[in-house]
Amino acid sequence: MFGNHKKTYNMKNIITIIFCMLFINLNSQQWVDDSCNKKASEIVNEAVEHLANLEQLMAVGMAKAALLLDDDCGCANLVMAASAARTGSRKSKLEAIDVNGLSSEEKVWHKMLTATLTGDGDTWRSSLNSGLVDNPDSPLLNWFSAGGDYNNYAKFAQDFPEHASAAYNMVAYGYANGEIGGKVDYDAAFNAIDKSRELHDGPNALDSKAEIAAMSGDFMKARQNQFGAYDYASFSSPYQPKLVTYNRNVNKEEIVKNLQEAQVAMQNAILERDKEEYQKYVTDEMQLTAGDSNLQEFYEFTDESLNRQNDITWNSFDLRDIDVKFSPDMTMAILTFYADGSYTHSGSEDSVAYNTRASSVWIATPDGWKSVHANWAPFGGGSGIPNN
Repeated sequence: MFGNHKKTYNMKNIITIIFCMLFINLNSQQWVDDSCNKKASEIVNEAVEHLANLEQLMAVGMAKAALLLDDDCGCANLVMAASAARTGSRKSKLEAIDVNGLSSEEKVWHKMLTATLTGDGDTWRSSLNSGLVDNPDSPLLNWFSAGGDYNNYAKFAQDFPEHASAAYNMVAYGYANGEIGGKVDYDAAFNAIDKSRELHDGPNALDSKAEIAAMSGDFMKARQNQFGAYDYASFSSPYQPKLVTYNRNVNKEEIVKNLQEAQVAMQNAILERDKEEYQKYVTDEMQLTAGDSNLQEFYEFTDESLNRQNDITWNSFDLRDIDVKFSPDMTMAILTFYADGSYTHSGSEDSVAYNTRASSVWIATPDGWKSVHANWAPFGGGSGIPNN
């Protein structure tokens, strides 16, 4: 009796599960009512999901997979066209599509993409508006209609919860920028990103979470999440540059210290005419441009410059108060500092006080930080170097 009851219970569970699966399949919304066969349709709608989440490479890969299953899948070709550059192959990709074979929504998207070729915003908008009249429940067209307004993205997330991943991503920036709620709210931003990730498995949400963490000043969290985005596919990853940026921010104090020491070591190498040491701080990819404290014309500092003879002997030369500032992407550093010392002209015993203010530009290269520019000028009543 107990066994029969258990068997009946299991059968009911199986029927319930099958019913739920059918219910989900029948009621789950696609991004677009496409013209592809069933299997290709599932894949191409996933491609649109990646496209909405700014994951073009993944979108293109999914679209190509859909075309393998259905070479007449117009939506896949639209994804390919949307991913292409407006001034590149988008036009030829659109022209190759059989518009007559497209669904109603696909035809609207085709018109909108065609309008982007000439930057025709009026046609783009009118095509979208008329498309929404005929297809008011289209997630794709409503997504386009959200158009850059954070509150519209929040409404889209409510109206189309199954397709809200990209919308929650945008809502996160609304909170992080203070555009939603009237004040910056990083906790709400991270919560929105988490909702995005629950709906879609892709790298863009991690990239966004990293960017918002960086906005909040938490570069450890930024690096951790950016690595997660990079780890999806590391070769030629579009997420690699920011990963480097966040990593440099995490190690900023050490980089500052190293640059300060490098500036001093480089200057000592110049004074001592130590070519081997000097070459550690410059790159063949970009010649160092210099402006001396005698205020003569700028010139390229080469190995010949290093060995150039002059008629002064340095008694002392010291750099002080070296300050380091970085570009936002941490690929360039500007150093400002002061130099004090004295020198003696050949044939004279009189010492000349040397006081200058200076700046230098260093760039990050695969071989480390390298100096590409230096500028010196007299300061505080002292003299620069004499004219050559």
